[in-house]
Amino acid sequence: MSEVTIPRPVLRSFRVLACTGQNRGEATGAKMRLEVQQEIEVGLAVPDVAGAPLMVGVRINLDAKATNENDASDVATYAGEYEARFYYAAGVAEDAITPLLDDHEYQYVLVAQAFPLAMTHFRRELQAMGLDARELPLGLDPSK
Repeated sequence: MSEVTIPRPVLRSFRVLACTGQNRGEATGAKMRLEVQQEIEVGLAVPDVAGAPLMVGVRINLDAKATNENDASDVATYAGEYEARFYYAAGVAEDAITPLLDDHEYQYVLVAQAFPLAMTHFRRELQAMGLDARELPLGLDPSK
């Protein structure tokens, strides 16, 4: 009986692509209600150069909106866009990877490595803006 190995890429780079925030800070110390939305994309990149490895990109967009509980006109916002690049070993073919990327569990393994990096930066930037982001999770909820 032969054992089938599933190709797993290695995380080689993580970077912040863009970030922007705004906080008037007029209600310093006020209780703010924080709402965060996320969008995650996973995609395969096939190189034009012969012999170059396949790459999977995980792009994470996080948007936060904090509203003062006592003054709805006092709103702070922050958005961050992040990218993780995973590379396969040389010789791994596109036709071996494409069906795997349709598998939720396979995608989850990749996203679960990139998400904590993005969220760590995101939380730190929110806190630098004066917002309490300690309650935001660093990891993914596997039930969702």
